[in-house]
Amino acid sequence: MFRVEKTPPSGVHGVVLRDTDTRDRFWWHYPNLRMLNILLLGCIVCDITNGYDGSMLNGLQSLETWQDAMGHPKGSRLGTITSGTRYGQLGALLIAAPLMQRLGRRWPIVIGSSILLVGVALQTAATNYDMFVIARVLVGFGNAIQNTACPVLASELAHPSQRTAIIGIQNSTGSLGQIMAAWITYGTAFLAASSWSWRLPSLLQAMSSVFQLCMAFLIPESPRWLVHQNRSQEAYRILAKYHAECDETSQLLQYEMAEIEAAIEAEKAQASSAWSEWFRTSANRYRLFIIVTSGFIIQWCGNALISYYIHLVFNSIGITDPKTQLELNGGITINGWVWGNFFSLFIDRIGRRPMWLIGLGGMFVAFLLLTVTTGVNTGIGYSNDNLSRTTLFATFLFGFFYKMPGCMLNSYVAEVAPFELRAKAFVLSSFCDAAANIFSGYTNPVGLAAIGWKYYIVWCAVLVSNFTIVFFFYPETKNLSLEEVSQIFDASALGPENSKLDQEDVPGAAAEGTSTAVEDIETKEVKTVA
Repeated sequence: MFRVEKTPPSGVHGVVLRDTDTRDRFWWHYPNLRMLNILLLGCIVCDITNGYDGSMLNGLQSLETWQDAMGHPKGSRLGTITSGTRYGQLGALLIAAPLMQRLGRRWPIVIGSSILLVGVALQTAATNYDMFVIARVLVGFGNAIQNTACPVLASELAHPSQRTAIIGIQNSTGSLGQIMAAWITYGTAFLAASSWSWRLPSLLQAMSSVFQLCMAFLIPESPRWLVHQNRSQEAYRILAKYHAECDETSQLLQYEMAEIEAAIEAEKAQASSAWSEWFRTSANRYRLFIIVTSGFIIQWCGNALISYYIHLVFNSIGITDPKTQLELNGGITINGWVWGNFFSLFIDRIGRRPMWLIGLGGMFVAFLLLTVTTGVNTGIGYSNDNLSRTTLFATFLFGFFYKMPGCMLNSYVAEVAPFELRAKAFVLSSFCDAAANIFSGYTNPVGLAAIGWKYYIVWCAVLVSNFTIVFFFYPETKNLSLEEVSQIFDASALGPENSKLDQEDVPGAAAEGTSTAVEDIETKEVKTVA
């Protein structure tokens, strides 16, 4: 069905970028690289809003003032509040890719941040259920544009040796947002007599977007987008400044620019950026399969129960005190943030496949433990404190393993997708993320209410399915540049059994000798852009 080459990618004339990096000091000793990483903070913080949102809702559900203002929502009404941001995300996905293709990667961040801030203002001022839901739709709309543009810009602008760590830390900022929201709602809970106990956490959701809005005017544009727009001189200057400390003799600079130009020229000659391009070749169909399934896998693993309905999970094990719930919610978020950042530093050492498989396997063990202990404890009326503690341990254990694949998803999507389709790849990934969360937003509260702890068994089965998909179909991409990963897929598409089909799919490929990006890269002379 799908196959990738086991032969390592050739890079340019057999040289891959990791072999040209001659730095002998830590990155912070290089002034321009240090500045680049500071500027990239404007992209890195993009997931704070997502993490903040789920944790804030967990906290707000424990506040009587919020429950009174929203009419004590349950079932589908609670699901609509939870899924409000997801509806906004789905709407934004219709315009996110065209914005990035036409305006670049920076301006969509400005647009998305501005829309999100309007939503936050409306959410803070909400006086009823309907107003709160509409505000959340606007928050999701703006956040989706941010979250589509930020990982693309970061992956295309970051130094090749730091790309996966930066994208991993970017994904982990969701946990930082959870920490902020968990402890903010814990602190404002003591304003029990005032609506500001829930309005203040809603208002502070704007913090990361204000920061992003400011940083978006300072950060450089993506060199790859500039090359695609025939602005290679600008791209070269950015790479020379931030990746080579203005040393135009740098071998890394020469090979990186050559790879980018060759890959983009090949894609322009062979492909278009239309949505139908995903189905034109076997390589792109394989990419599409990975992008779609990974978007669902990372959200359909039981994490939504812990992210949005920990209040109901705590109730299911007999922990009903609001203060205790808020404290435990804060501890869970800290656990996720610590491990997310830790694993981000080891993505290239451990590899993508091990982190996917160990993470999913560990999540299954944690959820199985959660299911067994909750079921037994429910049957005895929560009389066994040790079982309750074990259930809490399983919740923390799940967070530990979830961060293994969670911290590298955006990096993996960026690697799998070619430049022409990278914006659409993140749109697809975000669509799958939103669709999975909307489904979970309605089914989780209903499932928990209907069958209680037995509902956890469903997610145990889903985790087994996820593990199977990753084991058989997800290739390893560690220590490769974005262009070198493309060689894995495009080379596999032209294997002995597929070469005739794909050369027919690509107009003029066989005659012109440009059937793959690999051929263009290998034959392109390494040059210095004047």
